[in-house]
Amino acid sequence: MAGKLKNCPYCGKLYAEIGRKMCPDCLEKEREMEGDVVAYVREHPGAKVPEIVEETGAHENLIKRMIREGRFEQIGIKMSYPCEKCGAPIVTGKLCQKCQDEIKNELQATQEKAMKAKAMAATKPKAAKSSSRGQGMHTKF
Repeated sequence: MAGKLKNCPYCGKLYAEIGRKMCPDCLEKEREMEGDVVAYVREHPGAKVPEIVEETGAHENLIKRMIREGRFEQIGIKMSYPCEKCGAPIVTGKLCQKCQDEIKNELQATQEKAMKAKAMAATKPKAAKSSSRGQGMHTKF
């Protein structure tokens, strides 16, 4: 079954999407880049993500994806990248567990405040409507 025709987000070339979100040429280039990254990390086991980016030319997102996929653990090297909020080392996602918990607690507190405000608004007595308004405006001739 043929894939949907799309333009590659990296090079703009038209391709049939069958899983990866890039054309076969860019996919091959990415695989080569992954090989370069793995080779560099093998030679420099203590390398940090910015150093790997600078030395290999690989995009930071590629390296982070490789870390999340466990590609470096497969070769016996533990790697991490910084949490986007606090900078703590992480191996999955964008935020460390502490920052995830903080955001979750903030959202729950906001939700509770909103529910309390809604409950308060529902219990307030509604203002009585004036029944004299608009009367006597129509006359029959």
